[in-house]
Amino acid sequence: MNLEKAVRNINRSLNKKQPPTFSPIWIKYRCRISYEFIVNNIKNELGNPDWDLVVSMLDRWNQKYWMKGIKRRTVKLYEDKTELSAVLARYNDKLYTFLAQENKEDKAICDCISIRLVRLAQQGNVLAKEKITGLLKYTVSRWIECSKYLSVWNGYDDLIDRYINTCIRRFRYAGSFLGYLYRTLEYAGRGLAPLEKFSLDNVSKITGKRVIDSFCKRSCSQQDE
Repeated sequence: MNLEKAVRNINRSLNKKQPPTFSPIWIKYRCRISYEFIVNNIKNELGNPDWDLVVSMLDRWNQKYWMKGIKRRTVKLYEDKTELSAVLARYNDKLYTFLAQENKEDKAICDCISIRLVRLAQQGNVLAKEKITGLLKYTVSRWIECSKYLSVWNGYDDLIDRYINTCIRRFRYAGSFLGYLYRTLEYAGRGLAPLEKFSLDNVSKITGKRVIDSFCKRSCSQQDE
């Protein structure tokens, strides 16, 4: 047994049974051999079964049923530097991918790091949430500069923070967390009005003059008085 065979067995069972949702428990009782191989051999940085990796290898049409409709239990917030360090230690030299991505490999690594940190945040690790939120702000800033679909978000910093936190909380499995966040911002941004950056060189729509000119004129008048 290897990972490819385990995934193939799960795919075959899903295609045959077509459950409305599935989880590790479903796999345990429907594909016991594959389940035992995964929990004993396919682990993430914290030593837990790496279900995100397994699900990412399933047929695309099966991925969307992973944990579908299963409500998350209320989590207790905590701070654990060890958990966070375990993830960052492996990808520390790849954090630049949140700022720039040179190829598909960089994009895949950035997505992998995102999902790792999002899962910790969903478990209640406050430090992981702070870390991934900060990293994602760099990515969103780059999107705003480079994408015509997200340029409208320029200036909506507080709203961006809210949407990032919402996506972190709601992410179940959509293939790509970054893709999920991008699409969320793209759709939500369709109702936003572009914000004009304030500058003293801006021309007033009322007076037709630069703000700096009106300001100086007003200041001089007050001094003369």
